[in-house]
Amino acid sequence: MIFFLDTSALIKRYLHEKGSAYIRRLFQTNGAIFYQTFLALLEMTSAFYRRHRGGQISIEELSFLLGSYAAHSHRDYLLIPHSESLMDMAEVLISRHPLRALDAIQLASALGLRNALPAEAPPFIFLSADDRLVTVARQEHLQAVNPEKAS
Repeated sequence: MIFFLDTSALIKRYLHEKGSAYIRRLFQTNGAIFYQTFLALLEMTSAFYRRHRGGQISIEELSFLLGSYAAHSHRDYLLIPHSESLMDMAEVLISRHPLRALDAIQLASALGLRNALPAEAPPFIFLSADDRLVTVARQEHLQAVNPEKAS
């Protein structure tokens, strides 16, 4: 299986939230391939610092989470890089759907990846904890799962 995790799904690997168990199980799947977009580093860092500033995690936990995510980014995730075509696709998505800019980039990254996969590639699943983004992904003919609603 090939999984593209937007930040709302990816963060569940690191923080205990609804859907965390589902995401963590995916990382135990033999042969699974995980992708993230170039935005993930910035969005994950922001999410961790928000939780620290909100008193939900200590400075030690913040440091551990940032280090864990950095290590996993090099080892476990393939990266969808920034490109002009990705940004063009994000603009088209915004013109067709009520998406925020960063969500459009996440979805454009997933669509670009899916379109580049060979026909014989394993199944491709887009993961997001944002119901609106999951709905739009399905409208764009992606198999999409909200980990908060998966079993």
